[in-house]
Amino acid sequence: MNDDLKKQINKIKKSLQEIWNYMNINNNIVHCDLIIGCGCANLDIPVRCAELLKMGYANKILFAGGKGKITQEKYLKSEAEIFADIAIKNGVSKDQIILETKSTNTGDNFKFAKEIIDKENIKCSKILIVHNCMNERRTLAAAKVVFKDKELFITSPKITFAEYFDKLFKKNDCEIRKEISVIVGDIQRLILYPYFGWQVKSDVPKNIIEDYYFLKNIGFDMYIITKSQIMELIKKYNLQNYDDGIYFN
Repeated sequence: MNDDLKKQINKIKKSLQEIWNYMNINNNIVHCDLIIGCGCANLDIPVRCAELLKMGYANKILFAGGKGKITQEKYLKSEAEIFADIAIKNGVSKDQIILETKSTNTGDNFKFAKEIIDKENIKCSKILIVHNCMNERRTLAAAKVVFKDKELFITSPKITFAEYFDKLFKKNDCEIRKEISVIVGDIQRLILYPYFGWQVKSDVPKNIIEDYYFLKNIGFDMYIITKSQIMELIKKYNLQNYDDGIYFN
């Protein structure tokens, strides 16, 4: 980590802890008809999916993910295929796995997963979603838009904030910047995306917005949607009724 960020490490840790507490929903999970593992760079997710399946929380796993903004530079195969390989190594049989390999973002994970569920006539009224701790709230908000008629639950690999923070800051500067920038971008999207119908509305507390601005302003801004990009989206989707909140950036 560069010297400027080292000087602010305690503030960074405090902000990430607050965001962790907010984004991690801690659902009480129940038996479901299907597990959806959301693709990303976290290879603990398919391990958690395999664990849940073997514990009887569902009989099938749908891994969703092509290549996203981080994994496109990292993986030769789709996220879903890599996740499937890991799940199989962890005791899941190949016929218990369904693959969705087109999506490049969380919303499309669910959009394309639903297309497969509908096309293959997979009967499911309850779905258990698995993603990162830091993504739980936004992931569930996106899933609720697509799966309006399903009962949804979400969980993530079991890890404490202390373990997460220690693991994060053992990475190189580029990886740290990307990972925290994704988190910062997620806060912006929690506020912005409901305007476009891409997520259900979330209550974002004042302290989380303050954490967002702090982290963004010290350089974790790789995935911020700019005001000009937001204006293009407003025009593209012909949004007539919006307020200043939509400019949140």
